[in-house]
Amino acid sequence: MKGISRKQLIVWLLMTALLFSVIRMSDSGAEAAGTVAGTWKQDSKGWWFRFKNGGYAKDEYINGYYLDKKGYWQKKWNGSWKKDKTGWWFKAGKWYPKKQWLRVDRKYYYFNAKGYLVTNAWVGNYYVNKDGVWTKTRSGVTSNVTKLKAPSYPSGSAVKKWGALQVKGTDLVSASGAKVQLKGVSTFGIIWDEGRANINKEAFSTLKGWGTNLIRLAVYTEEYGGYCNTSDGVQTSTLNQTIYDAVSYATDLGMYVIIDWHILKDGNPNTHIAEAKQFFADMSRKYANYDNVLYEICNEPNGSTTWSDVKKYADTIIPIIRENDPDAIILVGTPTWSQDVDQVASNPVKQKKNVMYVMHFYAATHKEWLRDKLKSARAAGTPVFITECSSCSADGNGSIDYSSANEWKKLINDNKISFVGWSLSNKNETSAIIRSSCSKHSGWSDSELTDSGRYLKQWIQGK
Repeated sequence: MKGISRKQLIVWLLMTALLFSVIRMSDSGAEAAGTVAGTWKQDSKGWWFRFKNGGYAKDEYINGYYLDKKGYWQKKWNGSWKKDKTGWWFKAGKWYPKKQWLRVDRKYYYFNAKGYLVTNAWVGNYYVNKDGVWTKTRSGVTSNVTKLKAPSYPSGSAVKKWGALQVKGTDLVSASGAKVQLKGVSTFGIIWDEGRANINKEAFSTLKGWGTNLIRLAVYTEEYGGYCNTSDGVQTSTLNQTIYDAVSYATDLGMYVIIDWHILKDGNPNTHIAEAKQFFADMSRKYANYDNVLYEICNEPNGSTTWSDVKKYADTIIPIIRENDPDAIILVGTPTWSQDVDQVASNPVKQKKNVMYVMHFYAATHKEWLRDKLKSARAAGTPVFITECSSCSADGNGSIDYSSANEWKKLINDNKISFVGWSLSNKNETSAIIRSSCSKHSGWSDSELTDSGRYLKQWIQGK
């Protein structure tokens, strides 16, 4: 190469090797393959590396070359990945990292006391994935509740048959990947007179006899008996016990159960986000080993609440649940009392795995225009779960609209969409499934059900 000195030639050859080097790990563990995009630069202090999108490397390895805390290349610390029968480690000369983090090719890795790469684990507040790469940070919400042992489910039950549910495309599927449809009944407010007495194992067994495989627990937030209401005299310990009892009844029967954070009066789920964070940290830790527990994180966002508001809330709550339960089904409410499922596709939540979006309908109020939103959402790839519905008007009263209800039923059954009927109470309103004159809390005959109760029962039975 005419016109350059021997020293310049050596430097040029060194940089050529540097720029075309590839550090690769195969088989399993972390993989740092290829060249990090950027350009090597030199000044009077030495060589440094500028990234393609700006900035420069410091205190890290780029393609096996170490840049110190000031960003300059230190030749003696050049390193590479190694592997033996125990696992992966990183070696630079005689040195290798132990009980520390190391930044390699723009990613953080952690090495244990023996120097081996840690995978699929929390390291303090940081989680490293199957490749050993740091991927997320703890929410900072701690829970002191006891994690319950994995329960057993009765033979022939829905949970025994389907196991831990998953989301595949727009569908809810079993652990083995078969499409399933949950058919449920929602409780009334779990502490309210018209509903709490119906939260018992015999009542749930009666519903199971109809073909019901899901119970939804309406844990109100701001109303009387609400989880966030500090002025009504109802203790959270009482609510927690009721939730525990209800989950136990459903579990003993092999039924799925939704723990529903039933925002309504509060409108925007961010109003009580601090309480929601602790609630879902506690619930997801307690039931992490339960295949039958689903989490509905905001019942009916309403008023001026936008999808951006809900998404912000969901992107806070979902990681908290995932710290304890990586795979449970999470149900996210949508604006306008959980009607705007068509807004989700253009801006879904960040952590999409096993997340579905909530729609509610009351047949006499919500007609073809809302069914069109459901169709549009599914066509756009949004998985929808109907966690509340009835055949009457949206206020829970009025006449039953059988024509509209039948249209909803056909659409839901044709697409095998999971649904939950409102509500397991004897309140004097159309949507209550038990007659107000009935004082029984299980074993209801058809004559003791309301018209909407009989309609729901027949729908669950496939009639």
